[in-house]
Amino acid sequence: MENKKVGILTWHYYLNFGSALQSFALYRVIKNLGYETVIVNYRNPRLSSIPKSIISKIKAAVRYFLAQIPVLGKRWHINAINFRKRYFHETSPFNSEEEGVRICQDLSVVCCGSDQIWAPNCYNPFYFAHFLDGKKVRKISYAASIGLNDIPENLAKVYRQHLLDFYAIGIREEEGKNLLKQTCNIDSTVVLDPTLLVDVSVYEKMQRKVHGIHKPFLFCYFLNKEHQYKENVERYAHEHNLQIVGVSDKASDSDWMKRLTGLGADHFLWLINNAETIMTDSYHGSIFSLLFHKNLWIFQRFEESNPICQNSRIRQLRNNFNLGQRIIMATSPIDDSKAIDYNYFESRLKELRASSLDFLKKALE
Repeated sequence: MENKKVGILTWHYYLNFGSALQSFALYRVIKNLGYETVIVNYRNPRLSSIPKSIISKIKAAVRYFLAQIPVLGKRWHINAINFRKRYFHETSPFNSEEEGVRICQDLSVVCCGSDQIWAPNCYNPFYFAHFLDGKKVRKISYAASIGLNDIPENLAKVYRQHLLDFYAIGIREEEGKNLLKQTCNIDSTVVLDPTLLVDVSVYEKMQRKVHGIHKPFLFCYFLNKEHQYKENVERYAHEHNLQIVGVSDKASDSDWMKRLTGLGADHFLWLINNAETIMTDSYHGSIFSLLFHKNLWIFQRFEESNPICQNSRIRQLRNNFNLGQRIIMATSPIDDSKAIDYNYFESRLKELRASSLDFLKKALE
């Protein structure tokens, strides 16, 4: 193997447990394959500013220092920042094509993915590494996701043009593969989300305890702010004598659950691992519940008619691991009589993990 340096271009700095953990997972897997690995630290100007002047850099440093104080840490999301600093190496931040070319000039391979970086509703050419010449640096993707049910006609040619100089394209969902073929005439390979490539023992070592929680508890992880899960969750918790603990984007959930804020992804791992039951509408919340062999219920977050419906990733999980009975609507009855078959899960995981790693190895060689 040549001494190649690989850069990963993904949603790595978003304040989302799944984004942080998928970035870590792909970083770790590629590094363990023997490559020097770095996260390409592109920052979308609409979502994140980059300090330029000395004064602005000093202000940023002061904010970071203040975030070390527990009371203020929640405000400045210090646990999310510290997770990145602890678990992967990033390039200098940039948000222009010229800076991107300069920062990535020593890379042999740029890997786009994972996460929904190719979703049409938030199309951004940077996540196709459009600023790099595919003849000078090998461009690949691993588990990049389109997420939605279609690629609009006005973007189909754009997507095709971006992907023509990719050496290998790994896509996360079968529906995404079909869309690329039918809409853009681009071939791709379906692979596992990178979080599923890492052994659960690694995540067990990373977890950090969340204090003030009494076992046994039911852990909720909700991203849909308009959800109607309360009645189902409360009924189940009452029937099984469980404390309700949750992370939710819906502020009013604080009225009926112990709603946690300011956590890092390592705290999230502890909550998953130590809960009796998990109820979530999150894709990565579902993945980590499966990895830890938990009693899991997945609420379908989107109506199929929603123009930004992202249910394809949940359908992929369902099809991969036979989870149909564990995916429910907000008010569906919950029937615990049939447990998840974790022997089947591990068997399928071993099979899919082997083929996904084989794809990644060949793409990087």
